[in-house]
Amino acid sequence: MRGRRITQLTALLALNPYFLYFGSRSIYQGGMKGLCVPGLNCYACPLTVFSCPIGSLQHSFSLLSGKVKGYVSRGLGALLYVLGSVGLVGVVVGRMPCGWICPFGFLQDLLYKVPVPELRLPRRAAWGRYAFLLGLAVIVPLLTAESWFSRLCPMGALEGGLFLKAVPPRDPLPPTGWFFWMKIAILLAFLLWFMFSRRPFCRAVCPLGAMLGACNRISLYRMRVDREKCDTCGKCRKVCPVDIDIFENPDSAECIRCLECRRACPRGAITGGFRAL
Repeated sequence: MRGRRITQLTALLALNPYFLYFGSRSIYQGGMKGLCVPGLNCYACPLTVFSCPIGSLQHSFSLLSGKVKGYVSRGLGALLYVLGSVGLVGVVVGRMPCGWICPFGFLQDLLYKVPVPELRLPRRAAWGRYAFLLGLAVIVPLLTAESWFSRLCPMGALEGGLFLKAVPPRDPLPPTGWFFWMKIAILLAFLLWFMFSRRPFCRAVCPLGAMLGACNRISLYRMRVDREKCDTCGKCRKVCPVDIDIFENPDSAECIRCLECRRACPRGAITGGFRAL
């Protein structure tokens, strides 16, 4: 547990290393801003030097919509890049970045430690990820040329909206209107939800989780359960951040490969590793 927390904190700092912003008050716009990272980390955060894969995915479909003339080919190139970069990560380690790297997943893990009654999500809530991926991250940008998932994303409200209001850039920000406060309301609702449920955003909303989870079944890194050793005691589910019984399906698209179940298994029935090519 402690090792994963250290990794999550290290990843948070590694994805947001531009502390020069506090002196310059200028958001980094260099070449690294085109690199997608396998985690939900807002492009608008003043400290980041990387790009959010879901934001980039929406941008590519916005260009493919044809509403901006002359950029369709760029949209296709951007789409292939995003799918290729996310797909490469997924094929190698599946959804492991959700458990070890993603800053928003880290926040959910921390808030769930608040001692309040648990509200369990039904399993069918997992279909929400695919609805948000197809609807807000693909279809809506194609129809409107607008990145609506990013505009409503609670991580964007936290890292981009609140951070920029607290530590404003050198160039003046637009006036705060009703849309900003709606985003803050969405953020607060999710923060409250995080206290009561295990990673609800990851399980029911996140399009990146949907993309990486689809690779769990084919990834080189796999979870394994020794059926002879496993007595289905349920201790794995008690520590699982996404509330699954790993012995039911080690290749589940819900699994974030955090390995908490492996540590908790009293019989050593759960393992994880790279399969032979």
